[in-house]
Amino acid sequence: MRRMGLTFLILVLIGVPALHAQELPAPDAMVADVVRMEADSNTRRREVLEAILDERGISHTLETFPIASRFQYPRTMGGNLVVTLGEGAEDIVVGAHMDAVWLPDGSLSRGAVDNAASAIILTRLASSLSGRDLRHRFRIVFFDAEEIGLVGSQSYVAAHAADSIAAAVNLDVNGYGDTLFWGPTSATGNAPVHSAVAAVCDGADFDCIEFPRYPQSDYISFQNAGIPNVSLSVLPAVEAEQLRVAMNGTQAEIAALGGPPSILALIHTPADRSDRIDADGMTITYRALLALVEKLDAME
Repeated sequence: MRRMGLTFLILVLIGVPALHAQELPAPDAMVADVVRMEADSNTRRREVLEAILDERGISHTLETFPIASRFQYPRTMGGNLVVTLGEGAEDIVVGAHMDAVWLPDGSLSRGAVDNAASAIILTRLASSLSGRDLRHRFRIVFFDAEEIGLVGSQSYVAAHAADSIAAAVNLDVNGYGDTLFWGPTSATGNAPVHSAVAAVCDGADFDCIEFPRYPQSDYISFQNAGIPNVSLSVLPAVEAEQLRVAMNGTQAEIAALGGPPSILALIHTPADRSDRIDADGMTITYRALLALVEKLDAME
């Protein structure tokens, strides 16, 4: 598994390409697809995503893996959806988990913000990259079983250990807001990817916040394998700053900002529904992601 080197760092610092306003996905259609994912099982959520990919003419495969038996969890098998674009010798993985969390009462959260919105953004990325002349092989992966311990991404990394993975980008919590936050910037081995994100943010018309520590998500599976990685999320500016301090600050700093952000009271609850989705927030993440993957594809 190869790390990006000095040549790519120079490419990143030379300049920032435009954010391709002409390629923006239809906002109402994105929200409508999030609504479609509000299913009563994670298997059904995956089937909805498969249908959306089919409708967009995007080929995909299902990579299954076992899920260890655990109390009250209803499945013993999971499956990652994988879209492969390009034929390069090295992979760039762009992923988001598609599963929702099971609640204490035995029902499934509708998981709109966490994390259907991110999954739908990936379907639009797949459409944008389809037919392009890509230098790398892109693997767009819809991870399963993140909510029970990053099982899907761990399975993917193990199954693809022989692949040369140059970088991984993870999306989690991208349902509403105006401020992109990314990280974890304190993790080691990720400088080239983080430099690319910083360059995208420097040329953007939205605000960005760096998180030294970042909430647990599928990036950890790639970090543990030594693969350069980053996670992207979006929230309103106040919530993003509150979450940054909650993850990285003191209790006094958290209190000074009015306490923990409301996102922590939304995810993993029955309130995480599509009426909380803001297509403008999803579009910010899409624009940042498209600019980022273009930079990553330009690397040597």
